[in-house]
Amino acid sequence: MPRPRLDHVRKAQIVTAAAEVLSERGYANARVVDIAKAAGTSPAAILYWFDGKDGLLAEALSLREVEFHDRYTVRIERAASASEQLRILIEAMLHHYDWSLWMELCVLALRDSAAAAERDRMDRRWRAMLRKVIRDGQQAGEFAAGDADETMFVLAALLDGLAPLLAMKARGVTKQRVERTWLAEAARLLGPGFDSRPLSRSR
Repeated sequence: MPRPRLDHVRKAQIVTAAAEVLSERGYANARVVDIAKAAGTSPAAILYWFDGKDGLLAEALSLREVEFHDRYTVRIERAASASEQLRILIEAMLHHYDWSLWMELCVLALRDSAAAAERDRMDRRWRAMLRKVIRDGQQAGEFAAGDADETMFVLAALLDGLAPLLAMKARGVTKQRVERTWLAEAARLLGPGFDSRPLSRSR
């Protein structure tokens, strides 16, 4: 297959367009031609660079993940306490993470080994970040002593279970309610050293 001309568009632009289209329309309703139109290129260019929608979905979520971590890692590293770090992390995951794309990848992972591997990689990275903040807070005496891995497991599972319901606009599930529930559980597990006040979401 001859290489299509991509003078007017970069591969990254295709991935960015794919992230937007897939997040907005969902995997089943997004067509390659729709993504090509959003990227200002041709379906042939997309099929040259990617393995159809499957390859695009994994790369699109990877791009969003990189953007997400680039944006919040600096804030977390500059935070003065583990409590502040954890609040930044949960604010980011609850209010700014693209859960719609994540859910699309999870469904694809049920039948595609490459997507399953990508889903596992992303999940391990998120859990590792959460575990590190919890462990650092415990070692500094800021959080109550305990098994950091078990605490991480509960808090990660709580968000992983509720955030998709937010993405689906489930009745009775609001960001404020999920935030309140998560912060209360974190305070129960981590002790009074954790700041469980409502998040400001100023950024």
